[in-house]
Amino acid sequence: MSDTAVAESGTRLQNFLDHASLRGFPWKTATILYTISWGWLFIVRDSYWADDWNSFLHPEITPFDYEALGLAPWTELNQVFFDLFGPGVFRLVTFCFYFGSGVVVFGITKSTTFLSLIQRKQVVLLFLLLPFNSARVALMVFHYTTAYFAFFLAWYLLVCFASPKTHFLSLALFFLSFGMHSLLPFYLLPALQKFLLSNMISLRNFCAFARKNFVMLMMPVFYWVMRSVFWPERDLYHDVSLTRLSGTTSFVLFSGLILLLAFILQRKMFAIKRTLQIIFVGVLCLFFGTIAYSVVGFFPDDLLFFSKFFETFLGRSDWYSRHQTLQPLGVALLIVGFVGLLPKFLKKLTRSIQAFILAICVVFNIGFGFEYVVDHSKQKEVIGVLKEEGESRLGSDYQFVDQTTLLNARGRAYRERDWRGLIYLAYGIESMRSSRVETMCKSISDARLVLIQGPETHWQALKNWFSDRDMGFKVTVDDTPGACKPEMVTSEKVSGAIPILFYFTGAKG
Repeated sequence: MSDTAVAESGTRLQNFLDHASLRGFPWKTATILYTISWGWLFIVRDSYWADDWNSFLHPEITPFDYEALGLAPWTELNQVFFDLFGPGVFRLVTFCFYFGSGVVVFGITKSTTFLSLIQRKQVVLLFLLLPFNSARVALMVFHYTTAYFAFFLAWYLLVCFASPKTHFLSLALFFLSFGMHSLLPFYLLPALQKFLLSNMISLRNFCAFARKNFVMLMMPVFYWVMRSVFWPERDLYHDVSLTRLSGTTSFVLFSGLILLLAFILQRKMFAIKRTLQIIFVGVLCLFFGTIAYSVVGFFPDDLLFFSKFFETFLGRSDWYSRHQTLQPLGVALLIVGFVGLLPKFLKKLTRSIQAFILAICVVFNIGFGFEYVVDHSKQKEVIGVLKEEGESRLGSDYQFVDQTTLLNARGRAYRERDWRGLIYLAYGIESMRSSRVETMCKSISDARLVLIQGPETHWQALKNWFSDRDMGFKVTVDDTPGACKPEMVTSEKVSGAIPILFYFTGAKG
């Protein structure tokens, strides 16, 4: 190939990136750090967690009721996708979609006036690496993954391209993404950016903008009306009542006060106006990314909000990290904004501080990922020993006694569905259908005992894995009637907000 051809090829690529508002994206850094952070998804690619058992693996036994929860009808296509490709492809798509969301966020920020190219790179790296939503490993939140990517892709098309076709595609993607209901209030962000880019920023011109973009502005309303008519919920899973709305008063007032303060400061302090604008938009993104979860009561409407937020973010929060799926953009903007406020004598350390923050993010992601790898190893050990022992001579009753609850990923609890799922993978669906599971010895007297023992800390599990290529779990199956003794059952509980360092030192609370 001639040098001229190579040059022309490079020019075409640069022209494409310019047209797509993607020139300058940190491909190498983002790909390496993101893969280090989230590559563990492929280690547990064939795993099942939480509602995965009854919504994907054996839905004919305990079906996941999409209609009762008012989930969008296209959410049920996930089951078709699963039947065709299996869990491994789900993890691949999850990995790619979250990375793809970061790529289009970089394009979205191109149209902002307060972010430099360097800051856009910082925002997108934080967006990709902040350790929010480790629950993405579960198949049950795959509809969050697709909705998340569809939403940011739609936002990107809305603000970066002007053709009628891309506008229509953008609106269609927005509508589909609303299957993740917390995106309904979050939609105000792209709508607001579209208004600001219209150069019609006045009360008189807003009316003209609203008439011209009536369909775009009404998209959340259209979705909610169609949902209420065609696929209403029966279990009030996403109920939005006046009582619940009134319960967010303190959260709304506090957020409004912070936004007002940031807005006033950026009008008065011209020397740091752009930095304050970044902080203002960051707070706005945090507010709209949290308000839906505040309305349904997940985040309390008082000072406990902050402890709940950080416990969910970095603590042993079971599967609730999924309720922070929309936090990365706002937190990324806030971090970039506050770094920009550093005093002059620290400015020379800015790059070091940014690198340190990214390193901390990667450490947490690896730590959370290792927790899932350890937990999955325990499940595989249970399945392997059950297969080796064969089916119980005592019948279909099981007593699972787990003495390694400290090693459960993100402090999650094993429910009956989890234990029954392991029976299914060991013996098949008929054995699972007839099985009865308990975790207390006194409930069933003549039942197969499955005793799970192992390392006390994740650190010990890691050392075992390096030395023996085995985490160190020991599963004992005993078919002797009355084999389960009350003293075997531990009631060990772990504090909800233990820093990740303690996960590896065995600190308990």
